Amino acid sequence: MKCAVLGSPIAHSRSPQLHLAGYALLGLDWSYERIELGKGALAGFVEGLDDTWAGLSLTMPLKEEALAVASHVDPLAHRVGGANTLVRHGDNWSAYNTDVLGFAHIFSQHSQMENVSLLGGGATARAALAALQPYEIQVTVYLRSSHRIASIERAFGGRSEHLIIKEWSARTEALADPILISTTPAGASDDLVDSVEGLPDDLGTTLFIDALYGNVPTPLAGALLSVEREVVDGKKLLVYQAIEQIRLMTEVDFDALTMESALLQAVEK
Repeated sequence: MKCAVLGSPIAHSRSPQLHLAGYALLGLDWSYERIELGKGALAGFVEGLDDTWAGLSLTMPLKEEALAVASHVDPLAHRVGGANTLVRHGDNWSAYNTDVLGFAHIFSQHSQMENVSLLGGGATARAALAALQPYEIQVTVYLRSSHRIASIERAFGGRSEHLIIKEWSARTEALADPILISTTPAGASDDLVDSVEGLPDDLGTTLFIDALYGNVPTPLAGALLSVEREVVDGKKLLVYQAIEQIRLMTEVDFDALTMESALLQAVEK
């Protein structure tokens, strides 16, 4: 069977290493490749696939388009307004968002969740919000575009009393919350580096979750590491969402901890 990751740009994607390691662990002789595919091209691409294709991973700019391609949309993907996974069931495709589960896994590893600042408002940011919804904490989102507000509120489950939305120009305030999550493109948050030096030892960001996984640590992550703050980079997020993708695409049950170990090794190669 065939699988692939689609998006643009796609050359940097480490999904092939992860999925192929997962297939090897399960004893499956499956293929998985990177395919460059731009905005507006997903529907035509999927229509041309034969029944040897089992599933697709999706990255920018295709996560929103995936909802329209699918015959069935998982409720979580619908709420987030984007899917990073398409799975073939006969002649139909189902859309899922495993990014939410990736964030949820990271959050579950921390005994006490505290107030969060979130940089960005795209599909990855909305996945983080969906994973944060169960926690009784305040979440402040810093947006570069006001047209994202409605989708941000929907992803957070309409819990407006726990949600604050601020303009991007106020983003230096994000370092005041104990947990900081960045879902912005490379370079977009580098200007916060200078503000890190002024963080009090016992206040401000103590945990930084960076969705980027290429050229890590990023400048902001490096600055926070230099003042002894905890940093979780995008490699772990990539691994945790891939575990569920592999389960959905292969329909094979497996031990999650064994798969996690294999994929964590693969992502470092």
